[in-house]
Amino acid sequence: MFGYIIFFSYISVGKTKSMMAREKMVKGYCRQGTIKCRQVMDRIIKSARKKGTITAYEHRYLSEVTVWCVDQRRGRAYYRHNDITIPKWSLTEEKGCGYITWYVAHELAHMLADERWGDTRGHCLDFYRAMVDICPRQHQKHEYGYQKRSPKKLRLARAIQKEKGYDRR
Repeated sequence: MFGYIIFFSYISVGKTKSMMAREKMVKGYCRQGTIKCRQVMDRIIKSARKKGTITAYEHRYLSEVTVWCVDQRRGRAYYRHNDITIPKWSLTEEKGCGYITWYVAHELAHMLADERWGDTRGHCLDFYRAMVDICPRQHQKHEYGYQKRSPKKLRLARAIQKEKGYDRR
């Protein structure tokens, strides 16, 4: 089994040693794209907390998630490592305004659903409930083309949210 030798040659404000270690181990990540994705993630989390759709504990949990912009086909949520990855191609403007916001919110929704309801891998109703809670409504339109049953599940999740009394458009 091969190991990684990690050198901490720089000290960065706001980064923990474990984050710097993971940065050295993540292969082929885009630094500028990662910075942009992290800014988008912070904006999404603050907005959801301000609306009251996530609790203070969930806000703290999601703030500890590390987002990486990498060269791959799909985004992934790594529950054990508290990481999410966003593909580089999603940063292009040809997908339209707000696509990167939706993509980051989509992966964060996987993390939030897993934290709230336990083992919720995939796109189940609990995932869509978390998606409605965290993703800004104007960017949820990108979810419709993602899977065949997405629109139906998204409407059902919105109905549940409205029933709870915090449907804010």
